[in-house]
Amino acid sequence: HAALAQQHEIGAWGGMGHSFGDINNSRESLQFAEPAFGMFYRYNFNTRAAWYLGAAFGSTYGEDAISDDIYQQTRNLSYRTGLWEVATRFELNFFPLSRTKKDEWFSPFLFAGLSLYHFNPQALYDGNWVDLQPLGTEGQNVEEISGIDPYYRYQVAIPLGGGVKFAVSKNITMGLEVNWHKLFTDYLDDVSAVYIDPAILALGDNGDLAVALADRSAEGIDIIPLGRAGQQRGDRYRNDSFVFAGVFLSYSIVNMKCPMPGGGKGF
Repeated sequence: HAALAQQHEIGAWGGMGHSFGDINNSRESLQFAEPAFGMFYRYNFNTRAAWYLGAAFGSTYGEDAISDDIYQQTRNLSYRTGLWEVATRFELNFFPLSRTKKDEWFSPFLFAGLSLYHFNPQALYDGNWVDLQPLGTEGQNVEEISGIDPYYRYQVAIPLGGGVKFAVSKNITMGLEVNWHKLFTDYLDDVSAVYIDPAILALGDNGDLAVALADRSAEGIDIIPLGRAGQQRGDRYRNDSFVFAGVFLSYSIVNMKCPMPGGGKGF
């Protein structure tokens, strides 16, 4: 019978991070992709299944002003946010993947898991980057408005994705992967629901700054501001998402071989 080899890997990856939301909501928004990188540990149960634990770091941004959409150009919102996460997932190889068998050197794979991530949307205003969540740009900090709570900047996500792995030597594996994150918030870019009456929004903490950054449609041009109370500001019915994609390299640090009956060496 074939003995089961236990393989432990440590590795790193580098690539890009990007988000899809109320500001970045089209193919053209891929121009906002930013560098991303991470580190990971992988435990291979066998040649087909593995468990993965990793940390990733990246950022993303978006800008209505350079969108192809006329409404977004008029809305004129923008943001940036750093992204970091700690994630665990299970991976399934389509084909057996082995570093010791010449015919098992390649396999596509899929994965699903759970992650804890942090984000902090900011906007550039008067030459300074301003944190948007504490401002409550959609009325989260106004007592006179009920049913709108501040969003949490620490959130849980479901990472889903896939890629390809290549066993290039007895100790080294390389590959490509795309890691899409299903989110449970629509505030990655601080945009979700409707505009709030500026007079009411000004009643909250940092009210004047919240008013200035909630509706930027009239900045630099002589038009009536877009943000009338109750008018759509974002799409509250579709949550945001983000993706990490890149190239990874891992090294096998342990390859424990199971003993054979009678004291022989394992496989």
